Amino acid sequence: MGTEPIFNAGEFNGSFYWETDYYHHDNAFTMQDFLSNHLPSDFEVIFEDGSYVEVQHHATDEVFSIDAKGNGDCYHHAIDWCFLR
Repeated sequence: MGTEPIFNAGEFNGSFYWETDYYHHDNAFTMQDFLSNHLPSDFEVIFEDGSYVEVQHHATDEVFSIDAKGNGDCYHHAIDWCFLR
C-alpha cells in the first residue's frame, strides 16, 4: 500500500498521481496498479469495470468512484475519485 493519503476527510473529489519505472499499456492496467499498490487497506472494491471502480470504506460505508487515466505518457499515471454516497 502507498503511504500517500488518497481520500482526505471532507473532500468530495480529487486526483492522485504517481509514476512507475514500467510501461502501462492501457488504463485498465493503470487501475490494477493503483488497486495493488496505492488503494488504502480500509477500502474494498465493490464494482470493477476496466479503468473504472467503485470502492467502499469499511468503517463509514462511504462509496467513491475511481477513474484511471494516463498523465502525459505511459510511465505517469492518475486516478480521479469522486464521492458517490
